[in-house]
Amino acid sequence: MALIITDSSETFDTWLSKEFITEDLKESLSKASILMVPFEELRENTGPLFPMGTEEILRYFKANAPEECVIDICISDEDYQEFAFYNDYKRLGNFILTAVAIPVFVGILSPYIYDTYIKHDDSKPQIQIIDNSTKNTDNSTHIHIGNHISTLADKKYLEPTHIKFSVTIVNDTLGTSKNISYEGPATEIDTVLKALKEYEQ
Repeated sequence: MALIITDSSETFDTWLSKEFITEDLKESLSKASILMVPFEELRENTGPLFPMGTEEILRYFKANAPEECVIDICISDEDYQEFAFYNDYKRLGNFILTAVAIPVFVGILSPYIYDTYIKHDDSKPQIQIIDNSTKNTDNSTHIHIGNHISTLADKKYLEPTHIKFSVTIVNDTLGTSKNISYEGPATEIDTVLKALKEYEQ
């Protein structure tokens, strides 16, 4: 598990001042307290990109947020593009939020992670490997349970889902920003959320 907390210079204005943000969109996004922000200059791509599944996460957040908390995505519909990394991590993307919005963010992200990943992992059937390839001299068969799992089963299937995301918290009162990035098992999400709560305002 990797949980990294660093100082950041990013603010909402950092993103609202990007060249791909029009004046009309800027006015709309300025009301948000939670923004999903893109990756920039990712590999050979130079434009803003979001991980696959971003729209699903955004819908979930909007459906579960209180009316007074505005959640949006930092891109126009026309410029929205997704990317996919084919590795073991489920990328949730990058977020920026005000310190006062932390309880809302935590209250939505936690059940999303549980419903989408943890519950799915818990529902996987238990794997029992039976190797009856060895025999005694009296021709009776030995049965070994759990042996040679590295060669008989896909180990990735047995591991919990790993997630990756980052959150930048902007404290307008103090004029500071903190970035919290996490890469590890979905089951450890409570550790990340506890770290986020320390910056509540």
